[in-house]
Amino acid sequence: MALSFTTLSFSVALTSCSLDETNYSTLDQEIVYQSDAGFNGLVEACYENIYYLYGKMDGIDLMEMGTDLWMNGGRNGSHGELTNYNENLNTSTGVVRVVWNALYGIVSYCNTAIYYQNNSSVAGGSAADSTRKAKVAEAYFLRGFANWHIVENWGGVVLNNSSIAQSGAQERAERATEEQFYDQIISDLQFAAENLPETQGDRGRVTKWSALAMLAKAYLQRTRLYANGSAEKKHYAEMAYEAAQQVIAAKQLYQSDATQSGSTKYWLPENNKNNQENLFIEAVDHVGGFNPEWWNRGRTRQYYQMAIGSAAQNFGISSDGWRYGRANATVWRPTLYLLQECFEPSETTPDTRFSDSFYYKYYIGSKQHVISKSTWATYGKDVSLYNTRRASSYTITGNVASALDLRGTGFNFYADNGTATDAVFELENNDAAMGCFTPNWDLDSAWCAHQKFLAAGPNQYMDKVGDGPDKKVGGLAKNSYMRSLMPSLKKFSCVKYLHSNQECEQDIAIIRLTDIYLTAAEAAVISGEHLNEGLDCLNAVRRHAALSTNAAQMEVTMAEMNIDYILKERARELCGEQWRWYDLKRTGNLNLQYLSGTGRNPYITIFQQRHLVRPVPQEFLDQIANADEFGTNGY
Repeated sequence: MALSFTTLSFSVALTSCSLDETNYSTLDQEIVYQSDAGFNGLVEACYENIYYLYGKMDGIDLMEMGTDLWMNGGRNGSHGELTNYNENLNTSTGVVRVVWNALYGIVSYCNTAIYYQNNSSVAGGSAADSTRKAKVAEAYFLRGFANWHIVENWGGVVLNNSSIAQSGAQERAERATEEQFYDQIISDLQFAAENLPETQGDRGRVTKWSALAMLAKAYLQRTRLYANGSAEKKHYAEMAYEAAQQVIAAKQLYQSDATQSGSTKYWLPENNKNNQENLFIEAVDHVGGFNPEWWNRGRTRQYYQMAIGSAAQNFGISSDGWRYGRANATVWRPTLYLLQECFEPSETTPDTRFSDSFYYKYYIGSKQHVISKSTWATYGKDVSLYNTRRASSYTITGNVASALDLRGTGFNFYADNGTATDAVFELENNDAAMGCFTPNWDLDSAWCAHQKFLAAGPNQYMDKVGDGPDKKVGGLAKNSYMRSLMPSLKKFSCVKYLHSNQECEQDIAIIRLTDIYLTAAEAAVISGEHLNEGLDCLNAVRRHAALSTNAAQMEVTMAEMNIDYILKERARELCGEQWRWYDLKRTGNLNLQYLSGTGRNPYITIFQQRHLVRPVPQEFLDQIANADEFGTNGY
């Protein structure tokens, strides 16, 4: 059962409605939170704002963009403020305000839960009560998690540890240091790790392993505050390694076999709601839609979607199809660096992660599609192959099924509620039904001209010469008919839990086990200790990404045990999962020299010291009496 917000609604409503013969409108919060239901509702409220960070555009902007992995259509293209650090990034930028409010909302709820638990006269029992202590440990985890994101995005801003119920609203704001933030974060996560259960009954609630995983990540991120080789940097790296190893010893990766890699198994639709590698997730209710925005979840896949209507539709790819998603909100596309420097640009690579992570074979959304002669010529096809007497030469035969067809075979989608009877679902693994092919390896133009489907490699859909307007390798293709083509990130398109061709009710992983393996490897490099064990962790992730028969090809040696290689490995494993900005910040790669490197985002042309933190939202500054004293983080 997923973490449900119906209990939250009930508990919040206790002060304003009547149940049975008791008039709860006369009761204050102290009495409500003495009850198990009331306190549980308060703890559940601590989770709610997670939904505004994942599965939505706002969190992606701050956590994944402005990095080496993603670009948009130009320096002032959509979301250029955070993707490209353009001049529009300021204290009024909307997504900055949304994430700030969501994170401080989490902190506020957590502070209230911690206050009522620690005040034993209010909590209805001893503060040492194990059941209540396990519940409040969830609040400690979430406060640590939220404060981690706050300090990494805004630096030393407000470290709020008191409940409004205790201290009331504050008129003045005081800045804390980043070290003070990390002292609190680590203390909170340590408490959570010591008091959380190893398993939870509700999907989405944090466990001991969630806390240890986040603790490992916090220790590792804290190393950025200290000079290379310093005792402090090595100390926190060692702590990160030890916490990561506790998680690794307790949890299991999916094992590769001769037909599927462990990575492929991780992304299987049937494993989404009960995945052995997930350590912390946003649990989405796919049965009743009991989410903060009901069914309006999972639009993430749209933001990384190829603009199907620009070119691919001419070859039968449907923007109404469900597998790829309605491409009406396309924003971001992978950089050449991600496609060809991080992933191996080869059809025969043993690494399955590019095919696990991206759609690059697009199948038509109808029983058949006839390509017009003008389209044939426009996209550079060999016109001599266009034979009106042999329609098969320019007709693609589809492989589609209706919702009812699939339901008859036991494969249900549309949240399993049986209402999507008119939906068309594109079936995969039949290349005769393929209408568009956009791999990460370069394609021969003559070969492309002889295929009935639209085919383009990075040498066709990107500018690999650098003679375009920006003079930088990796921008949009000069051929306007090819610019819209690209691989589409499919990590957020779990087909079993599609609710519409826009919405997807899949659970979203926040911390995964492979992340913690790579955390251990990086910590070993920084500390200079456990290098052999760290290499084992790195190779475990690489073997996980290949068939068992190819595992030996994936192993690397001690020569690859360095930060640069591990950073590329994190890109291969975690691209799109909202860790990349933090990875670059931790490793010292948030700078213009790195970000403007060949094949990275060509539209990042400036990066200044202030960009290491985000602007403090104007809405917050307007609410405090000392806005001038508090400052704007240089914006």
